[in-house]
Amino acid sequence: MPLTLIAPRPIDEAISSAGGVRFEAMDSNLMLTALPGVFCAGEMLDWEAPTGGYLLTACFASGRVAGAGVLAWLVGRKSGLIAPSAA
Repeated sequence: MPLTLIAPRPIDEAISSAGGVRFEAMDSNLMLTALPGVFCAGEMLDWEAPTGGYLLTACFASGRVAGAGVLAWLVGRKSGLIAPSAA
């Protein structure tokens, strides 16, 4: 199904600058404490983020943290260090 773009939205509508998952709802690996196995990164996080290179850097960095958290969580599940009820 083709999608034809006519014009971009105004900058105040096109950029999100705040809102998202609160840091208090996650552990240090950016995993949701209420939903074990669900990780957040980038613009999913509740932060006041400038646009441009700083935002991209923060998104990539939080993605790395979350990715390492996923790996640690999966290894913990496989080795039996994480209880099945937390999976």
